[in-house]
Order: sequence, then structure tokens, then C-alpha cells
Amino acid sequence: MSDGRIRRALALAILLVPVLVHAQASPEAEKLFRDGKQLMKDGKLAEACAAFEASEKSEHNLATVMSLADCREKNHQYASAWAGFLQAYSLTRNDPKQATFNATAKKRSSDLEPRLSYLTINVPDDSRIDGLVVTRDGLAIDAGGWNTAIPIDGGDHVIAGRAPGHEPWTTTITMGAENDKQAVEVPRFKELPKEINKPTVIVQQVHTTEPSWWNGKRKVMVASGGVGVLAIGAGVILGLQSKADENDALATCDPASCSTDGETAANLLHQTAKRRALEANIAFAVGGAAVITAGIVWYLDHRDHRHPVDETAIRIVPTTGEATGFAIVGGF
Repeated sequence: MSDGRIRRALALAILLVPVLVHAQASPEAEKLFRDGKQLMKDGKLAEACAAFEASEKSEHNLATVMSLADCREKNHQYASAWAGFLQAYSLTRNDPKQATFNATAKKRSSDLEPRLSYLTINVPDDSRIDGLVVTRDGLAIDAGGWNTAIPIDGGDHVIAGRAPGHEPWTTTITMGAENDKQAVEVPRFKELPKEINKPTVIVQQVHTTEPSWWNGKRKVMVASGGVGVLAIGAGVILGLQSKADENDALATCDPASCSTDGETAANLLHQTAKRRALEANIAFAVGGAAVITAGIVWYLDHRDHRHPVDETAIRIVPTTGEATGFAIVGGF
């Protein structure tokens, strides 16, 4: 084939790049691909390249690879465009049906190679500490790529490094879009001060909860006081009734002139008076004991508010027999 025919075939292939058809493309990839084409027509190259890149991630396709490389070249991202055309060349190298596009990809990558900019990230031996990680624009660079000139797009690039137990390091370099060669040297990172093992002091906070006013002691105090008041009140009433019954007995049967019937009635009144007097005495005893108990509980409660009463262990037990009254059973 003559040189003229080769040039015409290459020119035709270049023109056909925008119309490569996506074979069995997903709807998402197809939509993004068409968006990229329209954005390129509108002169929005950065947005167009982003759309092509998203389409390629959604579904790999030779037309997308070629279109993305073409877009990046127009956007002056020569290193990315060069890598894209090399990828297309590799994809079509063994496919006779894609010979024209293979030749196109090879030529365009060859044309771009002399225009590339290169960045070398030098890592001297004394900077290679254990665990060292060097990144370019947030992406880690394999140690095999250190001290090697790598093609790179123009613009600002952030070079950073980190290592365990050392201060991090970062710098920003601005590369020219075309034929720029620069180098960055990673310094030996400053070691952080080692922590000295110190005895650990554990501060334990004790949270004290303010006890409820209506605690066990106060419940007993109020109950005892109430019982005492009621019992004393009952004793007063019974005492007055006993006195009234005794007076009625004397009035019913005067010792100087008392009939048999009158004596019987007087005896009944006298017995009632004695019974009520006994009940009054019991009531006074219970009331007095209850009031004394309330006083004791009040004293204990005011002496120490931090030791609540075990409410389930306190019981008021009435007592009869030789000692009449009630007892507070339990512990404080």
C-alpha cells in the first residue's frame, strides 16, 4: 500500500472515532457516551471527558476508550490521552477487523509522546523508612515507580508521604501541560517523640444520688406518729367515756338508798367503766410507744441521711400480755 493510501486510511479512521458503535452497550453507558459527544460539540471538554470516563466504567467499549483519549488530548491532558490511545492500540492489536483503528491509535499515541511532561519522585535510600507510603494526588505510588520519570498531565499535583511514628509530609508542584520535566525529592521524615511509659492513673468518679426525702425512716416516722396521735386520741375518748360510766353508776345507785334493781344496773355501768378505762390505758400505752418510736426514727434519720432504711425489714407488730402496746421490728 502506498504512503498516500495509508495516510487516507488513517484520516478516515480518525474521522470514524466519534461514530464507533457500542456493541451491546448498557443503557447507562450509552447515555453517558452520547452526553460526552454532545458536551464535546458544545466545547465543554472537562465535562465531556468526565462523561466518557463514567461510560467506560459502566461498560468497557473500544469506542469509549478512543473517544475519551481524543477528548483528553483536546483538553490538553496529553499524558492521559497518550495512555488512552496506547490502551486502544493494545485492544485492537490482535484483531484484523480493527486494523484501521489499531493504526490510528498507534499513530496518535506516537504523535503525543514527544509532547509529554514528566515528573520524577525521588526517594533517597535514607528516606526509605519502614512503612513509607508515597502518594500523588491521593493515589499511592508503588515503590517501583520511585526515582522514575512518569508521564503526567499538566496542572497542580499534590505529592505526600507518611510513615508510622513520623510526621507526615506534603508538597504541591505545578506541571506544564507540554514538554515539562520536574522532580520532587521525598525528605527523611521527622520522627515523632516516643511516648514514655508512665503509670496509668485511673480516676474513678463516684456518682452519688441524692436519696429520696420519702425514705424508709421517714415512712416509719410518719406512720408511728400517726398511730401515736390516733391511739392517744382514742385513749382520751375512752377515758372520758369511762369517767361518764362511773358517774352514771353512782347516780343510778346511791349507797344510802339503793334498790336491788338499781344495784344491778349500777354494777353493769361500773363494769363498762372499768373495761373502757383498761382500753384507754392500752390506747395511751400504744400512743406513747408510737410517739417515742417516731422520735427515735427522726433522730436516726437526721443523724445519717446516707444510709437508707431497708424498708422491707421494718414491721410494726402489736404486743399483748404482760406488756401491752406494739414493737418496731427491723434494722436501720
